[in-house]
Amino acid sequence: MEIDYGTYAFKMVSYYFWYLCDLFVGFPLVIQVCILIIMLSVCVGIYLLCQTVYLYVIKHKEKKIMDKFIELYRDPMIEIGNDDVVHEPDEIAEMMNYDRRKPFSVREKRLLVQMIADTKTEITDTRTDAGETINRTNFHNIIMAFGLQSFFASELQFSRTKYKVRALTWLRFLEENVPGAVITPLLYSRNNDLRKAAQATFMWNSVVEPFRFFDDNDYDRYYRDWDRIDIHSILANRRKVGLTIPNVAHWVKDSRNEKLKPFFASEIRYLGKSDECGELFDTFIRTSDTELKCEIARTLGAMKHTDDEENLVDAYKAQTEVVKVAIINAVVDMDTGLQLDFLEQCYDEASDYSVKFAAALAMHDYGVAGRALFDIKQRHAGAKYRWIFDHINDPIINRDRERRGIAV
Repeated sequence: MEIDYGTYAFKMVSYYFWYLCDLFVGFPLVIQVCILIIMLSVCVGIYLLCQTVYLYVIKHKEKKIMDKFIELYRDPMIEIGNDDVVHEPDEIAEMMNYDRRKPFSVREKRLLVQMIADTKTEITDTRTDAGETINRTNFHNIIMAFGLQSFFASELQFSRTKYKVRALTWLRFLEENVPGAVITPLLYSRNNDLRKAAQATFMWNSVVEPFRFFDDNDYDRYYRDWDRIDIHSILANRRKVGLTIPNVAHWVKDSRNEKLKPFFASEIRYLGKSDECGELFDTFIRTSDTELKCEIARTLGAMKHTDDEENLVDAYKAQTEVVKVAIINAVVDMDTGLQLDFLEQCYDEASDYSVKFAAALAMHDYGVAGRALFDIKQRHAGAKYRWIFDHINDPIINRDRERRGIAV
């Protein structure tokens, strides 16, 4: 006779449940509640203990697999990654003694990819000589040698969400590609993290409208501070490999999310897009966002966009203290030599210590004439403001400024 173990287990649990109910049915309600809480706590404790043991066993197995991979493949990978000679995938498989007839399991491939990423990081960190880079072609061929390109496609199509997000991150870091048909369905996933990761990977190296997501309400609505790092790395990578970079000033003006605007204003100066600076001052005037005003002023100064120097000077008095400091610094960065009277006026009229200090430091850095005016202001400074000049003249600070290429 065949035993139905499911029914048998249910009957056993039911028996002991009703047995305990009958056992404590005559006890006061407080005792019954306490016993119930204890029983539930014991059950939860047993469940957590089982989960802990399970996770320990899994992690122990993964550590053994990772240690095996490190022992077998780490040193050859470092050697291949440092080698200026390009090696083909078949040659790399032979160098690593990898038998393609015995492919790894999915778990092993996930750990292998993690080890390859760690090895690439290690090589990148250690090769610090000027102009020296790792052999990216060889790293791509390592991926090919282990057959990981099909693994990435499979992960993105059939694995759980957390593994899809991890695979997308690996793809960007390892500079690998997957077919567009694989990643396109993920671009509009209902899961926010997966959708963001897919869009970031798509923008990484796509040539077909890669930045259309910035114009979507969805991107603005779910914007996170972490997205700044993602977008910055995407734009930096596209510049490095020679791919197109969009008109960033467009999103400084029209982005629906106010948090994105200051970030894009700072990216203009990082990317050196001086041709877009002409569009920034109108946004400076229209916005009430202090952070955005500061970033625009810094960008105009860093890009030495002297066409808007007078406009910044004219707008100075109506600004908050932090924006005034940003305008003063922008004038110094432009270094036209035409705004010494403006800097003196900023110093004389400032009631806020931060603005007064910024104006004094600006005169100190504004050429020979500025240094002469700085000395005059120092001689006439009262005890209340003498600390400003003492701080600027401190030799330790000045040595640090010299290292940053600022004349002392």
